[in-house]
Amino acid sequence: MSNLIPLIDFSPFFSGPEGRQSVGADVFRAAHETGFMYLKGHGIPFDQVSGTFGLAQDFFRLPNETKVQHLRTAGNFGYQSLAQEALDPTQPPDLKEDFTMRNALAIDASDPRWPSEAFRWKATGFYDECRKLAAQVMQAFALALRLPEGFFDDKHTGKTQTLRFLHYPPSRSVRPGQLGAGAHTDYGTLTLLFQDNAGGLEVQNTDGLWVPAPPMPGTVVVNTGDLLARWSNDVLRSTPHRVQIRPESAAAGRLSIAFFSDPDPEVLVETIPSCITTDRPARHAPILAGAHIEERIRISMQQAAHAAQA
Repeated sequence: MSNLIPLIDFSPFFSGPEGRQSVGADVFRAAHETGFMYLKGHGIPFDQVSGTFGLAQDFFRLPNETKVQHLRTAGNFGYQSLAQEALDPTQPPDLKEDFTMRNALAIDASDPRWPSEAFRWKATGFYDECRKLAAQVMQAFALALRLPEGFFDDKHTGKTQTLRFLHYPPSRSVRPGQLGAGAHTDYGTLTLLFQDNAGGLEVQNTDGLWVPAPPMPGTVVVNTGDLLARWSNDVLRSTPHRVQIRPESAAAGRLSIAFFSDPDPEVLVETIPSCITTDRPARHAPILAGAHIEERIRISMQQAAHAAQA
């Protein structure tokens, strides 16, 4: 893996079969070599991205007593305050807060976890745009893996597709090893990440060194997760990454917006035949997507609770 995360123009995907094959080859190469890529020409309007950042910023500026009225409960939906998750279970909890929306289009407008109807309307609009883009990226992967273009479509219907607003405030007191988001791989198929201009995301290269993934205006960062690595027999990488803390001296916090496109819980993830060769036999046993993802979430929450009591 080089120190440079590739930049791919996704717009040819919308131009016809030849463009779709070309983009498929590009995203496959990036996921095989790096596990990360920047996409430009992805089709989500800049104004909608900017407006969604404004929505997230307005929420995180609310008083804590207001935010905690919308705490995350069963179903991975709602607000989570600082230091409630440890993505690296060997380190102290992450210095971030978030608002998480799993299967957002199915959550009724009357649900009290929504901060407001205006919030729900804007967030679900962006969620829907992310779902469409994630499906298109997965179609590009399917073509590159010699699968039917729609292979992943019915395996990602929204049940565990999740939009997450993340805020990393400037931090006064930091414990040894503590980060904004600890080193981890993502759990599911792929992630779309929109960054503000603060920076802080780092990706681990094959030499074990941490390489910055700075904000690039007009792009979305895409990375492949654990389950796509399993599907592809580790031909496609699930790459460790982390977020540095915002020091107390920073003028402001960091905002990012992540969309996790994970398979429905009942999907059995089995190695794709085109990824098995004599030299590369199947490396992973079949696994239910839901069991894998819930176990990863459980570990991160348990470690955060344990560290908070230490």
